[in-house]
Amino acid sequence: MPTPPDEPRGAVARHTAYLPHFRDKVTNSRPIWRIEWGHPGFTHRTPPEPTDDHQPTVITRHWGQPAPDGTGVTWPYLHRGTCLGCAWEGPDRRLTDAAVEDAHDHTHPGWRDLPAVPDQRGRRWLTHVQHLYPDGWLDRGGPIRTVRTGIEKRHKPRAAPGGGYDLAVQPPRKVERVTAISDTLPLEFDGAGAA
Repeated sequence: MPTPPDEPRGAVARHTAYLPHFRDKVTNSRPIWRIEWGHPGFTHRTPPEPTDDHQPTVITRHWGQPAPDGTGVTWPYLHRGTCLGCAWEGPDRRLTDAAVEDAHDHTHPGWRDLPAVPDQRGRRWLTHVQHLYPDGWLDRGGPIRTVRTGIEKRHKPRAAPGGGYDLAVQPPRKVERVTAISDTLPLEFDGAGAA
């Protein structure tokens, strides 16, 4: 869905425009784009501060309209990856995690090629991550990629060392070996003609 020309662009501008409507009971603020709760830049009181460099976040709004893919499914919310350092916005997404990934494609190119690390914390783990990732990556708010199993498989804002996102990676699925039989088995018939 294209942005009308009179709407603000970028996470900071959109959230700043949303704040006056947050506590206003007359205006329905649900369809107004704003930074998603818990993500970098989110605030209820004062406008968010733009960053000096590109930092990822997500904006969201209640939509309650049929999905644009024509499936007839209703998307209650739309999400967009955005940047706290510029007015860049990604495409509309149904899932927050897809928008988070779009934002990282903009702010931290190459993040998809980083090695995934185990989901455990500690000094030895941090030293290991710092050796695997590019110099200064974590200091610049870069994400980490963490292999996670169980129920917690979503991307986590501000959960990486340095304040970046902890991006969930699914472990590879085990592939069962299957042995194919190359010879045809003969069919045996009993006297009644049944196989």
